[in-house]
Amino acid sequence: MEEKKRPLLSELACVNSNCESYGQAGLENLTVRKVYGQDRIRYLRCHSCGAEFSERKNTAFWNTKIPESRAIEVGRQIAEGTSIKGTSRLTYTHPDTVKRLTLKFGQHAQDFHEQEAQQLDIDILEMDERHGYVASKKQQCWDAVSIDAASKFIVHVAIGPRNTDLIERLMQGSHRRLAHPPRPGADDRWRSELSHSLSGHLRGVLPPPRQSTMGRPPNSKYRIPRTLAHVQVIKHRQGQKLEAVEVSKAHGSWQRINQALDEIGYNIPNTSTVERFNGTARRMNAHQVRRSLAFAHRSNTRQAVAWWSATVYNWVRVHRSLRTPLEVTEGKKRFQQRTPAMAVGLTEHIWTEAQILRAPVYIASQE
Repeated sequence: MEEKKRPLLSELACVNSNCESYGQAGLENLTVRKVYGQDRIRYLRCHSCGAEFSERKNTAFWNTKIPESRAIEVGRQIAEGTSIKGTSRLTYTHPDTVKRLTLKFGQHAQDFHEQEAQQLDIDILEMDERHGYVASKKQQCWDAVSIDAASKFIVHVAIGPRNTDLIERLMQGSHRRLAHPPRPGADDRWRSELSHSLSGHLRGVLPPPRQSTMGRPPNSKYRIPRTLAHVQVIKHRQGQKLEAVEVSKAHGSWQRINQALDEIGYNIPNTSTVERFNGTARRMNAHQVRRSLAFAHRSNTRQAVAWWSATVYNWVRVHRSLRTPLEVTEGKKRFQQRTPAMAVGLTEHIWTEAQILRAPVYIASQE
């Protein structure tokens, strides 16, 4: 069974940060010292530094007392949008254990994303936020995401109140993962705050030349490169009814914007990719379902579920629009199913929840 498959020894690395082989898999410096526990966990020894550690170290299963098969099933239920109490009933697991595993899986997913999602070759970003709350409806908690319009890959997730700090964290997290600044990007609703953040984070600051050696130097100015454009899609509503949609150019030129639209097959600037993901995210996150009694009582639970569901979306869920045609067999077309992580070039196969949870992480998230 898939739950019983364990990673190859060549895929693991030393977890001692002071070791010269730290985080480097395939060096043949690890051997199995013993096997223990119900799940037959391997206890490893590194010949480079002499450290001994469990193969669960730096994975989501570290210090997990229940069987791995049941822990994996808990992760699958949470990723399907099942509530904590519902997951407890379906997996025969105590609710406190489900809560603890949810926090562990969410933190592991965030660290896994920080390790794997680097130097992304992305040209067009779409950004949006989903309304929500935590503890009570008076305490607002929004999910802000940035997504690649071509590969449907979730670049970054930021959780918190809808303010300038949320925008800053989303832009900083998105920027440090890119191999180069994106070209035209579209966002929904974020007016001047996002324009300022785009200026500062997607491109550096340009210090103006000094005219004199006396006095204070002039204030630095934000420089927008010619390859960058920013489009705002502003929705005007009257109550619950959508009255009009306004498309506004904040930075760049319409020539650059139209060039990007031709590449992705859009007729007009829009946020259709991120809007579709918002609908999927609400199904994968019980805390975001509208008119539901399932809401997060704590902000750390809300953040954990958001990161875990986004990671499963990137690496596990195949996307219909990303499939590629193969050869024709017996008059029937065959297609290769792909996930967003495959489309963006981070992997060549479809992952499972178990593989993500067993994947060791050698760096910690910066949030």
